[in-house]
Amino acid sequence: YEKTQPASWLEAWWLELAYLSWREGLCINSNYWIVLADDPHAYGLATAPEPLRPSDPEYHAGRVCESGAYSEFQIRRAVKFIQRTLDYKERVDEGLIPIDRTKAGPLCMHQYTCYFGMTRIPRPGSDELRQDKATTRARSIVVIVQDQVYSVEVYDTAGQRRPDGDLEADLQAVVADTCERSAHGDLDPAVTVLTAGHRDRWAAAYERLEQQPRNYMTLASIQESLFAVSLDTTFSDPPGSINAQQQSIKCHSTNPGHNRWYDKCISYVFDRNGTAGYVGEHSPCDALIPAFMLEHVCKAVAAENISSAVPSPHTPAYQPQIRRLRFTDVDSTVLGMIAEAEAE
Repeated sequence: YEKTQPASWLEAWWLELAYLSWREGLCINSNYWIVLADDPHAYGLATAPEPLRPSDPEYHAGRVCESGAYSEFQIRRAVKFIQRTLDYKERVDEGLIPIDRTKAGPLCMHQYTCYFGMTRIPRPGSDELRQDKATTRARSIVVIVQDQVYSVEVYDTAGQRRPDGDLEADLQAVVADTCERSAHGDLDPAVTVLTAGHRDRWAAAYERLEQQPRNYMTLASIQESLFAVSLDTTFSDPPGSINAQQQSIKCHSTNPGHNRWYDKCISYVFDRNGTAGYVGEHSPCDALIPAFMLEHVCKAVAAENISSAVPSPHTPAYQPQIRRLRFTDVDSTVLGMIAEAEAE
């Protein structure tokens, strides 16, 4: 058997038995989360209506405040993280990441190619991993707002990176479109929450969704995207306050189960105040590999000044490059599965 395997004889067994065949929800079973450092120059922050006291029941549970709105700083910080993450991806594509080494010698760098554009696909009994073979040419990310999913182009048709101002306008357009649809009761079902629940239930729902052509294309677009970005309306207490870290963990890791696509290997989360978090699907690579990326990204973002007085560069002939990824004709069986996932 060992001679038939392209890598370690243990790799396929480990991937199957430790990850893909486990049926419990990813967000509590195997996904990892990271709360990222706050920006000391954040502006336009929402504040909790009143501070919590140790005697309050919510104090130790980690209160999460709901603003019902989004902020300029939130969107601008999200774009900075998107751009610096794309910087890192391009370094991976070009083979510019320094080779990891131990005293015994160089280490295999294959895992660095296993998280951009990688998606876990729910299947009965055991999931599968799928990565678009053309990931070096992938041009889009997915942005999730109120459980609605949008594709946003981060490269133009010539393969050039789109400027910060254009991406900020795109994210603002996504938020505006979602809020308008929400006000008119025109939101699609919260299919996103199924990614948080039992894998066999999600596999059954996935199979039913795939049978509808538009839903099939939506799922394909999510799979082909480089990574996911979630924009939330919740926020935690100010950085440094005694309950802030616990609240941030609660916001970024679960929310609870909504507004995430837990199957994506890379998912950023930004709350209303721009506090950033990261949720990773663990099976394609060791968590240490994305951690190296995040260290690079966070240092680069921290070196930039996000100021309300300094506009971001944009193209003179800006046109939105967003596409709403619809889930339509969702049958009663799948709607029931969504309700079950929400109740867990």
